Amino acid sequence: MNLPHPDQMPPDDRLSEVGSILATAIRRLREKQKMEKILVDNLPTKCPYGRKTTKGERQ
Repeated sequence: MNLPHPDQMPPDDRLSEVGSILATAIRRLREKQKMEKILVDNLPTKCPYGRKTTKGERQ
């Protein structure tokens, strides 16, 4: 896509372009966070059922 130099764009078009770039960045950041999310509730110390011992008993 051949866009004009920003100095030659009307202010509304420049603002729209900046908004589009920011929206894309935020969308990508949220997707990345979803993929890297670690569920803290599943950690053994946070498990509501307790931790299993070596003998299979719950503490």
